[in-house]
Amino acid sequence: MQSIKSDLIDKGFAFPDYGNSNMELAKEVAEGHGKLIGGKKKRRFLLFIDGFGQDLLKSAISNSKQLKKLPSKMQISKISTVFPSFTPTAFTSIDSGKTPAEHGIIGSPLPIREYGTIKDILSLPWSPLLDEVSGKSDANSLFPSLDTLLKMGKRKDFMYMQFERVNQKNSQTYLYNNINYTDYISFDDLLYQSIDIAESDKYNLVYAYIPDIDHAQHEYSKESRRVLHITVFILEMIMEKLLPKLKDNGWELIISSDHGQISSKHDDISRFDARSSALKYLRNPPWGTDRSMFFDSSEGLEEKFEKEFNKEFSKNFVLYDSNDAIKSGLFGSTKVDDSLRYRFGTHIAIATRKNIIYYKYPGGREYPGGKEWISGSSGHHGGLSKEEIEIPLLKA
Repeated sequence: MQSIKSDLIDKGFAFPDYGNSNMELAKEVAEGHGKLIGGKKKRRFLLFIDGFGQDLLKSAISNSKQLKKLPSKMQISKISTVFPSFTPTAFTSIDSGKTPAEHGIIGSPLPIREYGTIKDILSLPWSPLLDEVSGKSDANSLFPSLDTLLKMGKRKDFMYMQFERVNQKNSQTYLYNNINYTDYISFDDLLYQSIDIAESDKYNLVYAYIPDIDHAQHEYSKESRRVLHITVFILEMIMEKLLPKLKDNGWELIISSDHGQISSKHDDISRFDARSSALKYLRNPPWGTDRSMFFDSSEGLEEKFEKEFNKEFSKNFVLYDSNDAIKSGLFGSTKVDDSLRYRFGTHIAIATRKNIIYYKYPGGREYPGGKEWISGSSGHHGGLSKEEIEIPLLKA
């Protein structure tokens, strides 16, 4: 029987490479050296650009005279993100050093036994609260300790630069009470704060995050002129304004991402709802992302679920037994702790090509969709396409 990894690769998917990933990159920056970043440097500026796939970098370079010079100014290579290729999943791995199999943040919504419900992860802080770490809270944290970021934060010469709305949501976490951090309200604000830090003697390690490119793709898709212009503008400003200041002051700039995106149209939507015959074989509603969805089939009805799901959706999705998917290393580690195993369900469906899947909760919103698209297509991620998994690594 062919392994899941071989089967996925044969079908054109990109299997994640955890040893050559954004998670490993952050670990090396925290350690100060490694195979991805090389030897020790006195000053490093680590920048993650959300939604910045390898293919989007190539498109930006080919559409900008200034960016055509980028390969001569920075080393460019390709690394991998984790699976699912979803922002909370990726940054939990990046910031904690744990694989998705180890931390269990594998989509949104996500079943949370402690809450007795399926919860929207995007509405929560993505790290343990102060009271949860101190033991004052009766509840255990849903998120792991962000050990990689905390290791960076132990340094007095470290600065974490995060978008204002993210900082507001996380202000009561243990992490934010143990590291130096600053807000910014726009890309321009981040850029000029970064220049000030580059010229200061106070800091020698920075971790910064930019959401703009990801947000633009979700609204307009990466093939749109708007997304291309935003991507080109951000990269040109980094090259023109920030990179020279960093180099002049002895810094190394490292740029990567959490995932790339695919662009889907309305015709690419599959709806898993009351009309789907496979639904009656589930114990719970499905969860995950619109590119990778998890299912919990009733005991003894697994084969019937597989048969009905494949009959309706096999043209657009591949369905695997979750145990086999875990053992294949798809989620990093090949074992999942018993306390987290339920989050992986009995099956996982992974979208092919540009397909996405929505489930409408009874009496509620359609998830992960549920909003009007601004244009005829929009950006999505969470799957295993090369566009979603392959991300750039730039160093100078």
